[in-house]
This record gives sequence, C-alpha cells and structure tokens, in this order.
Amino acid sequence: MKPSSEEPTRLLGRLAENIDGILDAEMSSTLQNLADGEAKAEGDLGDVDVPLLMGRMFTDGATGRLCLRSGKVEKSVYFEAGLPVMAASADPADRMLAMLMRESAIDTRQYAEAERLVDATGRKVGAVLVDLGFLRSDELLPAVRRHYESIVLTLFSWEAGRWHIEPDVTAGPDRTRLLRHPAALVREGLAGYPAARLAVRLGDRKNVLLLDNSASVADITEQVVLERAESRIPTLFDGVRSVEDIARFAEVPEQTVLRIAFTLFCFGALHSVEAGAAARLGGRAGLRDLGIDRERIQARHALAIESDYFTVLGLDRSADAIEVRRAHLRLTKEIAPENIGPELWHELRAPLETIREVLDEGLRILCTPILRSAYEFNLAHGPDADVEADSRAATPSPSVITKG
Repeated sequence: MKPSSEEPTRLLGRLAENIDGILDAEMSSTLQNLADGEAKAEGDLGDVDVPLLMGRMFTDGATGRLCLRSGKVEKSVYFEAGLPVMAASADPADRMLAMLMRESAIDTRQYAEAERLVDATGRKVGAVLVDLGFLRSDELLPAVRRHYESIVLTLFSWEAGRWHIEPDVTAGPDRTRLLRHPAALVREGLAGYPAARLAVRLGDRKNVLLLDNSASVADITEQVVLERAESRIPTLFDGVRSVEDIARFAEVPEQTVLRIAFTLFCFGALHSVEAGAAARLGGRAGLRDLGIDRERIQARHALAIESDYFTVLGLDRSADAIEVRRAHLRLTKEIAPENIGPELWHELRAPLETIREVLDEGLRILCTPILRSAYEFNLAHGPDADVEADSRAATPSPSVITKG
C-alpha cells in the first residue's frame, strides 16, 4: 500500500521521542536486506538521511555504492569496509574544475583552457591540469580527495529525495581513495545540515544523552572535535547533563553541542537516557551506604588535587600505555553517574568533574610519548624530587605540571 504523505511527519514526531528505537528499526531492515543478498536496499531521505546512512555503513562495515537522487540530480558515494573512498556527481557544479575555481586555485582563463582540452581529448581533469602547469604533481592527489569530500558534503543539505545501496559495487583499484574518517566528514557536513532537522533528530535541548565509554568508540570521539574548545564536550555526555547544560558548562553554542551529539549518535557512540532513568538509578544507589561512597569520592578528589598522574591512576611509573588506558577506563566508570547515582552526582558534581578532568589529563599525558617524557623529567627534577625518590605522594600536582 502506498504510504500517506503524513508518514514522514509522523515518523519525525516519533523520532523526537525515541531516537534510538526508530532509527534502529529503520536501518536494521535496510542492512538486513544487504545481509540477505538482495540487489538493492532503498529508502527516503526524509526518513533516513546522509549522516545516518554514513554512520550505519561504517558500523556495519558495508561495501557498496550509496546512490542518492534529489530532483534531477544524482550523486554516489562508494564505501569499502564501511569507509567512504570515492564520490561522484552528475551536477556540473560539483565538477573538479568548478571546485578549484571556488577555491581560487585556478582562474577563469585556466578553467576555460582546461575544460576545452578535457572535452577535446577525454582525458582526466587532473592529468590535464598537471600537463598545463595549473597544478603541481604533488598537489593533484590532495585536490582529488578534496573534490570527493566536497561532493559528500553537499549531500548534507538534502532534505528530500531517495537513496538506495548497491552492495559490493566498488570504486575500482586505480582510483584515488578518500582518507578522512567518516565521522570527521559527518561532523563537518553538519554545518550544512538544516538546523530544524537537527533539532528534531535529537529532540528537546533538555534531553539527556550518554556517551559509550568503550574503547571501540574512542576513535570516533576524537574525530568529532574540530577545535580545542570542543575537546571536552564528548566526555560531558554523562547521562546527567542536558544539551543545554553542556553548552553552558563548556561555553560553546548549543548548535555545536548538537552537531557533536548527532555525529556521535550516527556512529552508535551516544544514546538517549529515557525519562525516569535517573529515578531508577537513584533506587539502586539507595541500597548502598551513601556516606561510604561520599568519603571515597572525597578521598579520590584529594588524591587528584595533590598527587601525580601515576598515583591518581593507581599505577607504577613503569606502566605502559595499555595499562594506563585500562586504569583510566576502570576509574572513569567508577565515578560515572550511572554507578554513583543522581543524589551523590548532584551533591559532589564539582569534585567529580575535577577527578574526571585529571584522569583525562593523565590519559593524554601518559599515552603521548613526548609529553610523558617531559612529565617524568619534571617529576624527577621538580621541587619535590629531593624528597624520598620513590615516594609518589610527594610529587607535584598534575595541574601544576601541565600548566607550567
């Protein structure tokens, strides 16, 4: 039966209430079609659009061509093992020469001359540009990759149209490949994503979201940060703060938080916290002795303020990067809101945030060889170094080390 025109609107309305369930249901059937060997999986961009498609192609490690059509314009993105490797477009505005003109890499005369030669000989644009001296040979591959990226980025503004996936269709072994992580492309592409649609996808700005802290999503969280000021935002999705709270705490626009949140969600790294979850968490927390938990958190906070990173993480100074990551993961889970309950979280929010900051700083410093070397030198030669050499409690505060 032909769907009514109200169905996309109704879907978006339900989506705002339960973004996890609806998108999972939409995409699971699509990807199941691929797994079952059907020739094509297809859908409407009003329901499942480009950022969602890119996220699910990545998480499922799919290989194939994603074909999209809006009006008379057709574009394609090729994926290999979930990674976008090439893009093509039938839109004249997406031609490589047009992109180079927009970038001021070539002028009008060079554009016309290159276009004439390409049309006359049928040769590839890049080869013609190099032969004419308009591009150096070492500039060609970066230009081709920017061309593919520019085609992908134009797709984020498409609100209507159709898409289908042709499984196992590849770009061919002789084609230049994209190198950027798809999460980085989605994060950048959301600058052209309709603001109203973004708000619908994630719901009310007072909604609470929770980041998956597993090691498998660590790479994704790194890709969604474009500026230094944004670096802490992924860790602030703690299942307690709302989007509104995070924007205020991080001192960034709410739109930035929404774009980071939606990128993480598309790649399965972020989930909504259901209404009433805090109450259920509180019920579990009530079974414990809050006084003991409170003392434990206060003691860890004092340790974070007064001790070095190795002590804070509970490690010997010989610990390798793997041991550091394991300790960081264990301790951040220990102080996560879902484990301590909302009552203590709200009461001890400031010290808990300080503990998390020091743990994150320790992870960054001790897992970066050049930073760790400088830090260990500072520990060995700092003002407390003349105190018992193997005493870790007397070493300088992490915040002092990193700031000075």
